[in-house]
Amino acid sequence: MNRRDFLKKSAALATGGFVLSNRTLQVVVGVKQPNVLFVLADQWRDCSFSHGDNRDAIVQTPSLDSLAERGVRWSRCYSAHPLCTPNRAAIITGRLPHETGMIHNSLMLPPTERCIAHPFAEAGYRTHYIGKWHMDGEAKPGFVPPGWRRRGFETFEGFNRGHFYYDSPTFTNDGVPMSSAGRYSPGQYEPTFQTDLAIDFIRQNKNNPFFCFVAWGPPHTPYNPPAEFDTYDPGDVQFRPNVVNGNRTSLAKYFGLCTSLDHEFGRLAATLKELGLDDNTLVVFTSDHGDGHQSHGIAHKNEPEEESCRIPLIMRLPGVLKSGAVVDNLISSIDLMPTILSICGLKEAGTCTGRDKAAAAMPAKSLANESIYAQKAGDWRSVIMGPHKLVAESIDGVQTPTKLFNLADDPYEMNNLANRAEHAALQAELVAELDSWKQKTDDPFPATPTPAEKMYDA
Repeated sequence: MNRRDFLKKSAALATGGFVLSNRTLQVVVGVKQPNVLFVLADQWRDCSFSHGDNRDAIVQTPSLDSLAERGVRWSRCYSAHPLCTPNRAAIITGRLPHETGMIHNSLMLPPTERCIAHPFAEAGYRTHYIGKWHMDGEAKPGFVPPGWRRRGFETFEGFNRGHFYYDSPTFTNDGVPMSSAGRYSPGQYEPTFQTDLAIDFIRQNKNNPFFCFVAWGPPHTPYNPPAEFDTYDPGDVQFRPNVVNGNRTSLAKYFGLCTSLDHEFGRLAATLKELGLDDNTLVVFTSDHGDGHQSHGIAHKNEPEEESCRIPLIMRLPGVLKSGAVVDNLISSIDLMPTILSICGLKEAGTCTGRDKAAAAMPAKSLANESIYAQKAGDWRSVIMGPHKLVAESIDGVQTPTKLFNLADDPYEMNNLANRAEHAALQAELVAELDSWKQKTDDPFPATPTPAEKMYDA
């Protein structure tokens, strides 16, 4: 039950509008909406933690390790499109990028899209966004003004796009640069400043239900961690077995950025505990895409390989979600909106292509494993079903299967099974699944989808 429904029922009860049974009265009086703290990193791949499978050897992330130990770690979460703008739009709409037109960076999300903050705002939550947005066109850094362009977030302390880790262009809610307002000093590490903003918001709203979305810029390039976290020795870096011409120095600095964010996450977790909100706040940590670091020769992202497309996802809500569990159900960034709404007892309005996967994370419940779908504009499509991943590329305008992997046996994707006679039946099954996704979502692939506009009229 949301806050609005609770108030309606309470008013009706007070005026004799209807009589509730004792059981119903207990449910109504006992309503306590969970807060939501959603933390999004930029370009943090699933393997760069000190927990998890096939992980990088030396990176240390104790705060997020603790979150995983006390909550649910989804071990098979994938970006719907491993690039900032497309996947951020997928997260907040629950829809695939070709459905919204958000098929490459620096486009503006169409005004008609219903987003994750809308139902929370309608249920009486204080909705607040902090950090990089990257869904409001080309403006850089860009002030995101009040109104429909904030997509249900009532207040906003951030900017549209760019990476300025020691000279943050963060705007106040009213559009004044924080540095001009005396609230930010150039040289301060931006994620520390953004975490301070989040802590202030949480403190101010400790007695109100809130949805706080924090979007940090790192560990996206530039790889320039603060000195106190720039401690990894490049000589200690161990490359993944699929790396081609790797750079130990850049990877060591990437790890430094990861550990710096882990420290900031620890500050957020400590604030929730201090304020007594720890047990009634759904905490979600994820990333918009990964980072190749020369695995398969991929420098950064936008490819279907695991290092680029597989992302972390950890959730914690005591008493509602499992504790210390690893869930191997496939989940996509388009599933986050319906899943989070379900966990919080709010209804999704039927706009999401993604599915509610909450049952997989709840005690004494289970959920059948379903396939997921990923994409890049008119270049490739991928379907993951069970342990297998199929990639089809647009070659001379024709959908062509080019990669097939058994991820259970080959997690580093070094044995391509595509177009081998002995795997023909498996490949045909996966192609049919991919085509089913295309059909039910009106995906024009191998043609390039129509992009969204760079700017819409206010």
